[in-house]
Amino acid sequence: MCPVVLTSYNADQPRNRRRQTAISKDYDHRLIHQRLSSIYEAQEENDILGLISLLRSGLVRNLGNITAPKLYNRAYAGTKLLIEDYVTQVAYAIENLTQYPTSPSSDTGLTNQAKLDVLHDTRQAFGRSVLVLQGGAIFGLCHLGVVKALHLRGLLPRIIAGTATGALIAALVGVHTEDELLDFLTGKNIDLTAFTNRPYRNGSSRSGWIETLLRRVKRWWREGHFLDVGVLEQVLRANVGDLTFEEAYTKTKRVLNITVTTSGGGGVPNLLNYLTAPNVVSLSLSTLPNLFTDSL
Repeated sequence: MCPVVLTSYNADQPRNRRRQTAISKDYDHRLIHQRLSSIYEAQEENDILGLISLLRSGLVRNLGNITAPKLYNRAYAGTKLLIEDYVTQVAYAIENLTQYPTSPSSDTGLTNQAKLDVLHDTRQAFGRSVLVLQGGAIFGLCHLGVVKALHLRGLLPRIIAGTATGALIAALVGVHTEDELLDFLTGKNIDLTAFTNRPYRNGSSRSGWIETLLRRVKRWWREGHFLDVGVLEQVLRANVGDLTFEEAYTKTKRVLNITVTTSGGGGVPNLLNYLTAPNVVSLSLSTLPNLFTDSL
């Protein structure tokens, strides 16, 4: 067993002194300091309207480039104290806003509807984390390992987007609940019988590699692709089913987004989800056009 070396935290070490120095060319320290002072002032004066204005205009993920990687790899832990103070005060400001008493009229104070509008607008501006699964042909199956690792650590985002092979994985994940997902990702509940029920898999004929190669070459010549799309469609129907996007969202509360490219490659891809295409009959059919595009 390798020995574990423990080092004590010392604020005077050069790496930790970097945190105390707010000035840096990697982010706009003047902007952060100004907004932090404004938040302090609004909270001390109980200026709820001023606090709302600051939240509406400044609640973005990368304000002043505060998420720059260089700001987080200089010290042993954390980043600039100015940035940490700013993030903490913004969190306190949101908490104070949610607990602020409301009044029935806007003339006398903050109404319930106004508070809900502020919270909704700031959430929309801040956004949410999204897992984007791209293509990659057979290598796209590696997405399953990524999804499994995130799920086991409780980090799997509620919004998933996919294109090409990533759309297939996104559809498989988007129709399973939290209780079903782990068994699916470990391979226990995956139905792959479509690969063994093909006519040329029964051992009676066309079982050699030469016959397989000839069959795929003929398919490529006639249809433009080597693999049998019918097998993939059966696998998707067996594992995804005929749920619509809206039904999948109602079942799992996950927002599934699938991009479908247009023919010719010159158009704008269509985005399918429970808002833009709630009544699409089958998720499995919506993923098939992606799997044989140039993105693979």
